[in-house]
Amino acid sequence: MTSSEPDNTDSTGGPYWRARRQLALAARQLNESLISADIPPEQALELSDELSRLAASLSDLPQVSGLMDMVGRRPQDGIDTIMGEFVAMAGRSHPCSPDLTWHAEPHQIRGTVTFSQAFEGPPGHVHGGWVAGILDHLMGMTHVHMGQPGMTSGLTVRYLRPTPLRQIIAISAVAEELDERRTEVKAEMRCGETITATASALFVRVDRARFGIESP
Repeated sequence: MTSSEPDNTDSTGGPYWRARRQLALAARQLNESLISADIPPEQALELSDELSRLAASLSDLPQVSGLMDMVGRRPQDGIDTIMGEFVAMAGRSHPCSPDLTWHAEPHQIRGTVTFSQAFEGPPGHVHGGWVAGILDHLMGMTHVHMGQPGMTSGLTVRYLRPTPLRQIIAISAVAEELDERRTEVKAEMRCGETITATASALFVRVDRARFGIESP
């Protein structure tokens, strides 16, 4: 992953982002309902047509080709805010992200995540890909708070117990700088007193210009 996400407790105000987050919340609720409801075929087809019409209406709006395009449209926000809103896995305004909150401390990040039924893999539990993805995301943000952006060079995940759905899962990550280019980050997920997964990653610093990002 590319690491350049801001602390998601530092919410950007203003009507634009409040509206985008509200829209994302509604989309997540729709995703959950599509999974949890036993929809009769006729109604499923009606909903399909309705959603297709909605998607077509959105295609008439100006289209954004990616994060940097969005930065160009909203330069007042900058890349860190844009990634905090739209980055895959946990963007505040991303319609497919789980309910994730976190705060930064020196060399570490702590927070919580709750996975709804839409993230189910093994019955009643979270898909392992989402467990790995959230841990990778959290470790990347921890690396960012060391002061430099970077890329995941290696990632190891250990699944100790199945991670349950609909429970508040504590997440944490701690970073240690190995040298001027490399940082090791270790993370864990915990449900109550039970550690469900751990991870370690090596991040290599990169030039922000490689992604079209100007240095601060």
